[in-house]
Amino acid sequence: MRYKALLLAGLIALAHAQPITGEADSLVFEKDRLIYRGKVRLVRGESVLRADRVTILLNEEGKPEKLIAEGNVVYTEPGRKATSSYAEYDLRTEVIILRGRARVEEEKNLIEAEEIVYDRKSGLLKASGGGKRVRTIYIEEEKDEEVGHKQGDSQKKGNTPEEGEDDS
Repeated sequence: MRYKALLLAGLIALAHAQPITGEADSLVFEKDRLIYRGKVRLVRGESVLRADRVTILLNEEGKPEKLIAEGNVVYTEPGRKATSSYAEYDLRTEVIILRGRARVEEEKNLIEAEEIVYDRKSGLLKASGGGKRVRTIYIEEEKDEEVGHKQGDSQKKGNTPEEGEDDS
């Protein structure tokens, strides 16, 4: 499913070595971590992560190892959105975890669960309901079987009946 793309592009995009603009009510920098608190907004390109608190754990060289977002977590980028109460991305193991009313939307597709875990290395995505049901909506693109293109493409490309032709 395409949900993997969202999870992968989401938290990974904010954790890798491109410039990140951060805003928050406060920031604490310790030897091994950065802690943003209060209306946190991290932006990298067109990717935006919002949360009540974001902690970035650093390794001995000062590079990010893990990103943890807590409270009202919302990740957006063009065509994609993820929400949860908690999100974690471990750069060493390449595992992304969304917990607490986790919801991932990509275009018209949707997955909702109490917890969504994506292992980037194995490509395995697991969703569990924690006593509730997991819900998905997956909409396949409709194709014109005769020609092999998306429905409506014939109208866009000028493939309309010529004047005088019978279009029935």
